[in-house]
Amino acid sequence: MFPFEYHLPTKVVFGEGKISSIGEVALTYGKKAMLVTYDEDFVRSVGMLDKAVKPLKEKGIEVIPFFGVKSNPTVEHIRKGIEIAKKEKPDVLIALGGGSVIDTVKAMALGAFYDGDIWDIPTGKGKVSKALPIITIVTIPATSSEMNSTSVISNDALKRKEGFVNPLMFPKVSILDPELTYSIPVKQTAISAADVVSHLLEGYLNHNDPWAPMQDRFAQGMIKTVMDCMDRLLKDPMDKQARATIMWVSTFAWNGFFVCGLGPMDAPIHMVGHTFSGFYDVPHGSAMSVSIPAVMKFHLKDRIEKYSVFAKEVFGIKGDISEATAKAGIDALVTWFKKIGVPTTFKEANMPATDLPAMADDVLITAKNWGITSYTKEMVLKILNLCL
Repeated sequence: MFPFEYHLPTKVVFGEGKISSIGEVALTYGKKAMLVTYDEDFVRSVGMLDKAVKPLKEKGIEVIPFFGVKSNPTVEHIRKGIEIAKKEKPDVLIALGGGSVIDTVKAMALGAFYDGDIWDIPTGKGKVSKALPIITIVTIPATSSEMNSTSVISNDALKRKEGFVNPLMFPKVSILDPELTYSIPVKQTAISAADVVSHLLEGYLNHNDPWAPMQDRFAQGMIKTVMDCMDRLLKDPMDKQARATIMWVSTFAWNGFFVCGLGPMDAPIHMVGHTFSGFYDVPHGSAMSVSIPAVMKFHLKDRIEKYSVFAKEVFGIKGDISEATAKAGIDALVTWFKKIGVPTTFKEANMPATDLPAMADDVLITAKNWGITSYTKEMVLKILNLCL
């Protein structure tokens, strides 16, 4: 175990119907809230907006809505939100949505107290020492953003997707109400499930601690739990137990908990997948389901033991520690992705394969920003070709 510090300041309110507590929770921070969410017609049609706004107004809280967040949140849209926040001066920001909405709110929380362009923050050109308090109401469990201090935003003009971390972006309170997920289509749920698995695999497959039974078994168990949930949801999309369970697994997949003690590690799955979303606006989970098999195949020969154990423990594959067993584990994961209906290749994700050199350059920019030095352009191009 490597030394670590772990601090998780977010309070979680979990349970069916808990969205009704948003008024009481928000009142702790003041009488004026800016509510950030997706397209207005959509959130009204599924009833999410009324469920959030009514309890707020019942507590006498003024609600300033800000609509229009898309699946890969853009800095262009965030700039508009920051402009409104600076003008209206809300006491608290409320994210009603999944990771894209929460990441938007996190950037807005910093931007409200920053005089420059918000894109300065993820690129390391600017710093801020204050942020608006954040409350999240999770509607699409996938990213763990409701319980971490990370935000990932895109710059459409530059075709860049940047992730950044700031402790000021920890949500103060996160409301996890499984009832809000009952209406999510199975296809969207599957994309989210792939996203959750990508977070678990990133830490599990890429650390260098020679003996980490607690962390490895946590990841194995949570991946199997996601798969069990998807089996149930494919049969019955309204399965309440599966909806609640996958929501809780999602929250803990990437909130820093299970990777404690594993030491420094690369993050090639997201390093590559972020480029897919930046170039082609692919949903994050779909980008991950394409990048995961390619990254695993690229590292197959130097991670035979890790992949063999993964194959045996997660998929029950029989065999010894060998390249054949390791490969069988990768194949089983691809089969599972296909079973739940998420893409595993460029073609299946409707991404053209004409920009590989430019994409490789973009991947290396991300690698440099994240302190990853173990990949060359030639290596990245091999990974990208494994996505075809």
